[in-house]
Amino acid sequence: MSGAMPLDRMLRGNHFLPMSIRIILLGLFISAASVFTTTFAKADNAQDAYANGDYKAAMQLWKTQAHTGDVVAMFGIGDLYLLGEGVPKDHAEAAKWYRRAAELGYGRAQSYLGAMYRNGDGVPQNKDEALRWYHKAADQNIPAALNALGDMYLNGEGVPKSESEAMKWYQKLHDAN
Repeated sequence: MSGAMPLDRMLRGNHFLPMSIRIILLGLFISAASVFTTTFAKADNAQDAYANGDYKAAMQLWKTQAHTGDVVAMFGIGDLYLLGEGVPKDHAEAAKWYRRAAELGYGRAQSYLGAMYRNGDGVPQNKDEALRWYHKAADQNIPAALNALGDMYLNGEGVPKSESEAMKWYQKLHDAN
């Protein structure tokens, strides 16, 4: 026997923690669980609203979540503006929301922002910025970014043309899948 006290015995005995501390800890645990559950319920509700075509409800829920730093919500808002779902189509506004999520490290948003800079869609065309965002997304093995980097090197788009460098990115894409 390791000498460790079983958890149930520790929780029952006064020698572990005074009752007042246990009650406080239980309250904190319940509060944290409630916040965690509420956050994911809201995310599910926004996704459900989006999936059901209720884009205005999805926007409202995502905006609330975006203000708390939720990168998935920011990305969702970007999608609504990119596709013109529930709001007028506005690629510049989509780019702003993708940038917010991208700057917080969200790989899918980084990849989308790279594509927008590559094509001059909603932002001025800028191959250096496209490469920068694609590289950040590629560091997270985002398939679209890996493929885009391969294409850019293959075609010499903003970088010296290099089949070997292109193959490196295509191999990473293959390995990621």
